[in-house]
Amino acid sequence: MGAEQQRWQEWRQEERAATELPGHRPRRLALGYANSYHVGMSSLGFQRTHQLVFDQPGWGSERFFLDGAGVPLTVETETAITEFGCLAFSVSFEQDYVHLLQLLDRASIPLRRRERHPWDPLVVLGGSCAAINPLPMSEFVDAFPLGAAENVLPALLAALEEEPDKLSVLARLATTPGFYVPAHHEPEALHEPGRKLRKLELTAEQMRAPGHLPTTVLVTPRTEFRDKFLIEMSRGCPEKCRYCWATFGMGKFRWHPTEFILAAMERARSVTDQLGFVATAVGDHPEIERILNSACELGFRGAVSSIRIPAVTEGVLRALHASGDRSITLAPETGTDALRWKMGKFVPNELLLEKIRLIFDHGFTQLKLYFLVGLPDETEEDIEGILDLARQVYEIMRAAARRTGVMGHLHLGTNILIPKPYTPWQRHPMGDQRDLKRKIQHLRRGVARLPNTTLGQLSIRQAVWQTYISKGGVDVAPALERAARGASLGELLREYADAIAPEVFQPMEGPLRWHFLRTG
Repeated sequence: MGAEQQRWQEWRQEERAATELPGHRPRRLALGYANSYHVGMSSLGFQRTHQLVFDQPGWGSERFFLDGAGVPLTVETETAITEFGCLAFSVSFEQDYVHLLQLLDRASIPLRRRERHPWDPLVVLGGSCAAINPLPMSEFVDAFPLGAAENVLPALLAALEEEPDKLSVLARLATTPGFYVPAHHEPEALHEPGRKLRKLELTAEQMRAPGHLPTTVLVTPRTEFRDKFLIEMSRGCPEKCRYCWATFGMGKFRWHPTEFILAAMERARSVTDQLGFVATAVGDHPEIERILNSACELGFRGAVSSIRIPAVTEGVLRALHASGDRSITLAPETGTDALRWKMGKFVPNELLLEKIRLIFDHGFTQLKLYFLVGLPDETEEDIEGILDLARQVYEIMRAAARRTGVMGHLHLGTNILIPKPYTPWQRHPMGDQRDLKRKIQHLRRGVARLPNTTLGQLSIRQAVWQTYISKGGVDVAPALERAARGASLGELLREYADAIAPEVFQPMEGPLRWHFLRTG
């Protein structure tokens, strides 16, 4: 037995099915996550898609990941992915584009779609990256489903089942709502009025119907959320932060019915005692306190992915603390009120600090605050404002420690702004590299002087690369191909500097290349 086969057997034995899936099915889809098993199985969207394949009569799903060497094998039957008619990837982060190409390369599948043979699998890319900007991967991917798997997966599987060959499948998908097929669709022509492709997002009506609540299918200790059963609470966000694709690309804020969430908890009881509630705005579910209290009464240890600052209430904190949670994540994004107002987040520091006091008063000991560096109109005072907030939070933690005897910890999860498509800042360039370097150094020096406070890693080079591959067009393909074949980040930034500079460091003028998609 090979090392990869032994690993899959061991990891499969650790999986506990929260939802029973059928056994052998006559038709199989290879469902890939272009990262490790650990990362892929942490994705609720990936697990949800795995389950939805089985909901289609006669179809089963087999998972594969980046782990291992040689031809990738599926977890379920240890079958080489070259034996499948279609490889369907779920991609949420542009950095995984290179991993996807490496998986194809390891399977000896030509990277460029035009160079593949009739017997090579069809390559499909779904997930949020498909709806943000599919153009950088359009030289490699045969078809992009646009939107929720509930809305696009049945059409994909029907085409695979009913059409005689790949060309027929692609021709059919090109006329099916919710698909971008590069071989049939010219983005320039699709910019014309009435011809834009539409993303098929999950609607509020669908979310109120039984069967549309995404939850964990397989609980495993080998994820970011070790042994947790994840439940999606809502989609969209009440805030309209100008940097955030989710709030503009996912439509209006809408939530899953409470009775569906409570029923999902009952299913989870047989496999775990830990729950994770996930969403862009977990705390804005209208019955969040009832849900958290019910989880506690059922004996679960509960946690939330993050929570909007205004949604921090005594009732929410009591329920989370009672369930064993001691960590909270908030996203003030900036250190000053003025800049936060400019980005569309109307939360003053006074309210933020009031909520943080409440958090530590209720016995929490770990606080993570998300910040962005490189925002439009950002000044040195705004960067110093982040440190000012950190100092004030430290004093709040120290005051709480005098009462409890336990000193808290503050982590500043700071990132560089990547101006994303379909956001109000989509035309903005990334921040000047010298300015960013100076601001980051100032943050590092300031945080080093603060006890019990840490700063997340920031890489300007990684931010340049991510901006390039998130906003670029088809001409990004050679750089992605070089990266997949082993070129280092430094080599890529040097070799493609002339192509990167106008895409990353200059404002975008005129029609935007990704606007052949309708989103929101």
